[in-house]
Amino acid sequence: MVLPRLRSQHGAKHSGLLPADAFAPLPPATHNYPLLSFKDVYATVGAIGLRLGARAKDLAGAPVRIRGYMTPPDLEQADFFVLTRAPAFTCPFCDPGTNWPDDMVLALLERESRFVDPAQPIEVVGELELGAKLDLRTGAMRLVRLRAARWQPIETAKASGGGQG
Repeated sequence: MVLPRLRSQHGAKHSGLLPADAFAPLPPATHNYPLLSFKDVYATVGAIGLRLGARAKDLAGAPVRIRGYMTPPDLEQADFFVLTRAPAFTCPFCDPGTNWPDDMVLALLERESRFVDPAQPIEVVGELELGAKLDLRTGAMRLVRLRAARWQPIETAKASGGGQG
């Protein structure tokens, strides 16, 4: 299958970006995993800091689904990415003037992956891990992680149903 080179929304050309229809769906069993919204994960965000939500705490260590957006990658292929509530059109790795959003989830993938355009909603499935921890692969301190994560693009109509809130 020959895949076209896509231009991300922030203007960089990434041959690693794939069209949304280039993916096989996640296994049917993953649809039974609880779907967490960003409001479920982060009870508060802002001046008072981040506080994890009760539902996320209850599901720590369990497989879950979270819907959101992949930040623009700095690599064409990697074994991790950052999931955000809203599209991020500039790469925080690439642009030193760009800050990471506070409420984000680090997706640590089962295997290396290519990526989709940051405006494409996605669903990520993985084991929910909570608590501030330095990730040695990325060199970043993150509060929420999905381990052994897999992902797929989702239709825009489905995206409004659970993960963006």
